[in-house]
Amino acid sequence: MLLFPKRYIGRSFQGYKLEKSLGQGRYGSCFAARSAGGKLVVLKRLHNPMKKKNTGKNHFEPVILSMLRHPAVPELLGIVNEGRSYFFVLEYMPGISIKQLLFSRRHPFTYEEIHQIMVQLLDLIAYLHHKDIVHRDIRISNVLWDPDQQRLSLVDFGLARFAHQEHALFQSDFSYLGDFFLYLLYALYPVSKGSGGKQPWYRQLPLSAGQMEFLKRLLGLSPPYSQICSIRQDFLKSFTPPHR
Repeated sequence: MLLFPKRYIGRSFQGYKLEKSLGQGRYGSCFAARSAGGKLVVLKRLHNPMKKKNTGKNHFEPVILSMLRHPAVPELLGIVNEGRSYFFVLEYMPGISIKQLLFSRRHPFTYEEIHQIMVQLLDLIAYLHHKDIVHRDIRISNVLWDPDQQRLSLVDFGLARFAHQEHALFQSDFSYLGDFFLYLLYALYPVSKGSGGKQPWYRQLPLSAGQMEFLKRLLGLSPPYSQICSIRQDFLKSFTPPHR
């Protein structure tokens, strides 16, 4: 069910005119909007049931975003509260979701590009964990990539939590990262239907022993990682940087 009818596109809320839908998640719907001065932003509207039942939990996102200053994280620009409509105003981040690049645009990812994506994402996760923040939703739909600028962004902090206050585990980001990386590896090494069947990834993908062990630890199939710095170090060791 669409929780925000299409007829609302074109309406204005406190000077922000909604131009198009950017999609919806578990807790809210996002829209591209234009300010009265012409600035392109994102308005995120909480779903009505969530506003009524779990208002406290929804407040994690604006609080967390207000603490972050990173070029790969959307800046919280303000709050819009008009009638029964409540929005977060967020910086519009450049790029296209990895999900769209993989499945809609069939973008031809190269090893060099995937390496750059992973390094930028690892550095961003390290920044978040240093701030005691766990994203908890690092999926291909929430990671944006600008192929021209070679720039990554991470969006949708609706599930993000403070690690120690909410007993959220940093390791949850690691397992999400492992799944995310597998999508990129399958794009780099396509598996034909007749060659792999339903075999597990470690039998389908042409990875070295060190690369397999890295991924198994990331996914919790071997003794798991406890710190992002160890993951970054082992990634650079197992997946060597491309030669320029």
